[in-house]
Amino acid sequence: MKICRISFWLMLCCLFLPACQSIKELDIWPMVYYEKDEKKNETRLDLAASLYSYQDTPKITSYAFRPWFVGEFSKEEDLTQLMFAWPFIYARLTPDDKKIWLLPMYYSRDIKRPDFGERDYDWFFLPFITLGGTDTKEGSYLYMTLWGNIKGLLMYDEITMTPFPFYVKARDGEYVTKGYLWPLFRFGDGGGKRFRFYCMFYSEYEKEGKFRRRSYMWPFVHYNEEDLDKKHPRKEFMFFPLYGQSISDVAVSRSLLWPFFSYAKNEESGYTEYNCPWPFFKTRKDKAVDELRVWPFYWKSETKIAPEGKEDDLVLLWPIYWHTQSEYTTYQKESRYVLPFYWSHWRKGKGKDGQESSSVKIWPLCDYEKKEDGTVRYRAISPFWFEDYLPEGFQKAWAPFFTVFDYSKGPEGKKTFSMLGPLYQYKADEESLYHRFLFFSYKKTKNPEQDFKRFSVLGGLFEYKEEKGESSLRFFYLPSFGF
Repeated sequence: MKICRISFWLMLCCLFLPACQSIKELDIWPMVYYEKDEKKNETRLDLAASLYSYQDTPKITSYAFRPWFVGEFSKEEDLTQLMFAWPFIYARLTPDDKKIWLLPMYYSRDIKRPDFGERDYDWFFLPFITLGGTDTKEGSYLYMTLWGNIKGLLMYDEITMTPFPFYVKARDGEYVTKGYLWPLFRFGDGGGKRFRFYCMFYSEYEKEGKFRRRSYMWPFVHYNEEDLDKKHPRKEFMFFPLYGQSISDVAVSRSLLWPFFSYAKNEESGYTEYNCPWPFFKTRKDKAVDELRVWPFYWKSETKIAPEGKEDDLVLLWPIYWHTQSEYTTYQKESRYVLPFYWSHWRKGKGKDGQESSSVKIWPLCDYEKKEDGTVRYRAISPFWFEDYLPEGFQKAWAPFFTVFDYSKGPEGKKTFSMLGPLYQYKADEESLYHRFLFFSYKKTKNPEQDFKRFSVLGGLFEYKEEKGESSLRFFYLPSFGF
């Protein structure tokens, strides 16, 4: 039965769209709303209180069967976006970049890089098979997460499993490690590095002129020599988790019952840090950082990022109140969080043409947004706790079902307002004014091409119209007559 209803609406849309080409407006809300603005080259169609929507503008053509499907076809660039039951199925298609996912099992992406003369692709059907690679290298493959050869992941150029965990081979440049019954036995050589790991009883890892590391009964006893190629090499010892130390000729750090008690001091940089006990009390300071933490009551941090600027962070009653403030050479920004109900963001560019943007959310009641181009928008209810980034699938597919109040104002004076979904809508710009209250609508347009007023009930059940100084009436969708 459900399939029959969907098929009926699809058939209705296919029949109705061609018929709309010969008319400019049809307002039988909430069943049908159609508007065609030839001056702006824009067309909009809504059926069943916007369960189905069609929009065509000079920039984009979009279709929506909410909440199951949203399709967008850009005219400014060769871009197609398809969302099915967002976020579970998504496709973003361009000539050089095709991305598709079906959560939680399937993901694929195919990227062409004409400037580099290569193609990069990834294909996942978890947990069964994974493929990927580039035109300039042999492809990757992984079957049942047990047998395969993958490249460019986990910080290695290549990892081979035949099968996992009985034999694993990993390559990072000239350095190659081999594991047997991974992770129990592992051996690595090449690129000036040497690594041995014997079933946690003993391990050694060294790179010529860089470091030497030893462990006994891993992870309990460690002895390391670090930064051998630098001015101040370090020697480290740890009997985990009871005691650890790191000592050089200018710095020292020690820990007891790691990570609860520790301190560090560097005479050269002026850096000091104390944790006693972590994470409840912490202080650290040097030329670039000044931090004090009395967790969970107070946490303040100031960081200088030369030459770009500085960042200040304040946390009270963690994780309830957060305040972050940053100032850089080109812009400044500020954010506040009172979790879980409130957060705000503000950003402003510096200089004569510096633009400002801001947003505020009082969850789940309302949200406010001001974009850099001057567009302002207020909405209530605002049920999504997270921020909806591109492609904004939740806003396009789901938000209309929860929004009871929506107001927006564009940079050119264009305003829209809706309340309780299909109950009330208001639209206005420099040339037109439109009000709709359930079945009743009023429209006024004045420009060089048009000058009329119209009051209508169900798009023609009753209609009064004034145009070019003449008045007319219409009843029961019959042709109008003047008087």
